[in-house]
Amino acid sequence: MVLLGLLVGSSHYVLAASGTEGAAFLDIPVGAGPAALGGAYTALATDLYAPVWNPAGLGFLDSTQVGGEHLSYLESIHYEHLGFVTHFKSGTGIGVSAQYLGSGDIPGANLSGAAESNYSSYFGSYNLAFGQSVGERLSLGLTGKLINAKISDVTSTAYAADLGALYKVVDHVTLAATLTNLGSKLKFLNDDSSLPVEGHVGAAYAPNSHWLASLEGVFPKSGPASAHLGLQWQPLELIAIRAGYKTDTTKELSAMAGMTVGAGLTLWGQELAYAWVPYGDLGDTQYFSLVIRFGADAKARQNLIRGQDIKKGKAVKGEDVEQQQLMLLLKDEQERNALAPAVGVTAGQEQAR
Repeated sequence: MVLLGLLVGSSHYVLAASGTEGAAFLDIPVGAGPAALGGAYTALATDLYAPVWNPAGLGFLDSTQVGGEHLSYLESIHYEHLGFVTHFKSGTGIGVSAQYLGSGDIPGANLSGAAESNYSSYFGSYNLAFGQSVGERLSLGLTGKLINAKISDVTSTAYAADLGALYKVVDHVTLAATLTNLGSKLKFLNDDSSLPVEGHVGAAYAPNSHWLASLEGVFPKSGPASAHLGLQWQPLELIAIRAGYKTDTTKELSAMAGMTVGAGLTLWGQELAYAWVPYGDLGDTQYFSLVIRFGADAKARQNLIRGQDIKKGKAVKGEDVEQQQLMLLLKDEQERNALAPAVGVTAGQEQAR
């Protein structure tokens, strides 16, 4: 019954749903990185996960990315994700993704409790997202969703949308907000279930390249508000250690059920990530995800061009004047060193004459 309750959204023990909402699988975190950060990812989603977490992040996307996730969920349930995002010079980003939750085989029983043949169920969400930057600091986005569900031999379809905004206050501080799952109901026979409509408000702070902190408030249309927190330590460029805490799963479970931990390994821009998310007596969940990036990072290219301009003696808007002068002095010194051998040879030839 826990499995069936989770699938139809009636198990607030697992998903903190109110008991009257359908497609509660949409509340399951997508991506091992976001899951390890306690689901505090709305202000960080400028990557493959933007179509799910915050479509506005597509406006700040810096590369084409593709990736997938496998989640070994409770009991026989499994959760899969595939995504693709790309960007354009105009500050426009688009993305497509798919989420699929399958139950595996569920033992069947009739009203009297007698065993019947097994059956299975699934939920899927197929998403198309768009994000557009408005200036250098603000981006807005929209995700459209087709949600399809099947429980035994009964199917249902719903449509929904997510709205998102992301604002870079300064280089190290980002604010974000989303309104998710606005749409029609899932209908199973005589049962109409509303989608889990939620508001998210988040903030992220990265004081340097080694540390990252994120905080998010979740405000469901039905049910109490909750808080998500995440912390990332990156001792080396290729290793990220992550931890988080979320309060929505602790209301019916133990305090330990709110903890999340994980790690990411990045090689040549590609990340393999893992997350462990416990659910108390119900069991533990294991996330595995892969993100593959194509093309040079736009910011890295910009920094390279800026450095080349400084070396050529060009004025760069916003650059520190002392840094420019130092680079020019170094350039002059290099030129003098390069000319020194030639001057010495010429002087030697004159003396020989």
